[in-house]
Amino acid sequence: MKKQNEGKFNNKDFKPLNNELGSFNLEPPKIYRKEQEKRLTYNQDNSRSEKSKGKKTKSKGKKKKGTSSKQNITTQQKRKEENQKRKKKILIRKILFSLGVVFLILAVLVVLSLTVFFKIDTITITGNNKYTTQQIESVLPIEKNKNLFLADTSSAKEKLESSLPYIYNAEIDRKLPSTITVKVTETDNIYAIKNKDKTYLLLDNNLKVLESASAKKPKNAVDIKKATVSNAVEGNIAEFTDKQTSKDLLALADAINKLDLTQATAIYSDDINNNFIVYENRIVFKLGSCDDLENKLYSALAAVEKLNETNPQAEGEMTVTGDKQIYFTENK
Repeated sequence: MKKQNEGKFNNKDFKPLNNELGSFNLEPPKIYRKEQEKRLTYNQDNSRSEKSKGKKTKSKGKKKKGTSSKQNITTQQKRKEENQKRKKKILIRKILFSLGVVFLILAVLVVLSLTVFFKIDTITITGNNKYTTQQIESVLPIEKNKNLFLADTSSAKEKLESSLPYIYNAEIDRKLPSTITVKVTETDNIYAIKNKDKTYLLLDNNLKVLESASAKKPKNAVDIKKATVSNAVEGNIAEFTDKQTSKDLLALADAINKLDLTQATAIYSDDINNNFIVYENRIVFKLGSCDDLENKLYSALAAVEKLNETNPQAEGEMTVTGDKQIYFTENK
């Protein structure tokens, strides 16, 4: 009976019995209590496991949503970057194409300007008195019907100034569309060295040889004294036996030109510290070295003005070597 009852108790629902016993403040049998405890613990475990599963599924769902959103953002960024790269490539191609077209047009224009357009048809020459226009044209290495831009104006300038020595300066310019202009400045200041055969070697203020054997000395020419020339070719700079003498004479001539000292009648150099300019053939300016020549000459000219107030015909030597005092020694 006990075995049957145990089996019956295990298979029945004890809820009504529990309710009845509980109303009489009685406890259920031990078998019932154990079975109830097992069910309670089982139900609690199941509920916990289901809750944990729900949380996991929720978290998994959240994770999936987060990853999918991130993937969408990255794909959009990639698409944007790809679109930007395509636009850059298209822009670069357009720029390169336009540059190629521009360079092609420029190349065509350059070729046409050097072959077809801008041919010289007019050469104008001004400022010439010593030489005729035909003489200058015969020396000028620029011809008509040649390209205007291919004309070498610098070499043409050198050619004119050396082949025609009295041309002190030649300015050669291009004038569109087809004209070359030549403006000539002829030599004003002329220096003369008397040769042994009583002819004259004529130089400009750059000591360029104008004539190697002139029968006459020009009226306003400045004499160069105490100088020995070793080589004199017309159109080239004269060569002196003493190089220092050449430097000093060039410095004296340059100072005369800057001050426009038309009263100078002669120059000479004894050595580096003794250089001289003759004023109106009567007063010798003793200038010492060629340092600070312009200021020395200003001082000498101021002293001459005072001297002329008292003795306008005075002859002698005026020492202006850079000291504050100026000495005049009159000839006896």
